Amino acid sequence: MDERTAAKPDQAVVGSPRRSPSQQRSRERVERMLAAASALIAERGSDAMRMGEVAERAGVSIGSLYQFFPDKRAIIWALAERYTAESQACISAALKDVRDVEGF
Repeated sequence: MDERTAAKPDQAVVGSPRRSPSQQRSRERVERMLAAASALIAERGSDAMRMGEVAERAGVSIGSLYQFFPDKRAIIWALAERYTAESQACISAALKDVRDVEGF
């Protein structure tokens, strides 16, 4: 492994949000940010998404966006966690009555 592919010590925190919203107004703002990012990713892909575009589409300042998400990876990570949780809930609901292979 060379230095470009070596694991970085802070890699575990890369992609995680800076802080979680505690007030309802902040939670709504974060929801707008994530919805804006999701729409931009759907339109043009994650590589083309820019933090300024997310802030503009969400109707928040760039500072407000960075207050919750330090970088683009953090937004993508939050969306991935959300979609994973939704998928798991959907699968669990669909399989809640399955007790054995025959019931599957």
